[in-house]
Amino acid sequence: MGDKGRLKVAVVDDDPSITRVMKVILRSSGYDVVTAPGGEEGLELARSEAPDVLLLDVMMPGIDGFEVCRRLKADEGTRDIPVIFVSALTAEKEIEQGMSLGALAYLTKPFTPDLLLAKISEIANGGRDVRVE
Repeated sequence: MGDKGRLKVAVVDDDPSITRVMKVILRSSGYDVVTAPGGEEGLELARSEAPDVLLLDVMMPGIDGFEVCRRLKADEGTRDIPVIFVSALTAEKEIEQGMSLGALAYLTKPFTPDLLLAKISEIANGGRDVRVE
């Protein structure tokens, strides 16, 4: 947990504007937020910060989000961090791939703040296998 018992949410996305929007949405809702601009940094962030939920883009330079999720779930120290993919990739095969890697939800961009917050809350409170909305 973050400061004062608040949930800590990690945002791993290479688009600074998306990251800024997510930070505003999450902080205004009482979450602590940490960010990383790419896959390698996201892996390091997950290990060092142990977020309560990790929001993960798929399309990033270097290591993509699918590989980040694969590595997180293979690592004993990070396997229990809930992952939510937030991606512009909307094909059923991509959604299925994300879910098969152990993600608990897959949201497509653009997303509404209400939907993002609802999925984080649901997962933080024990919800599982949340499909795309």
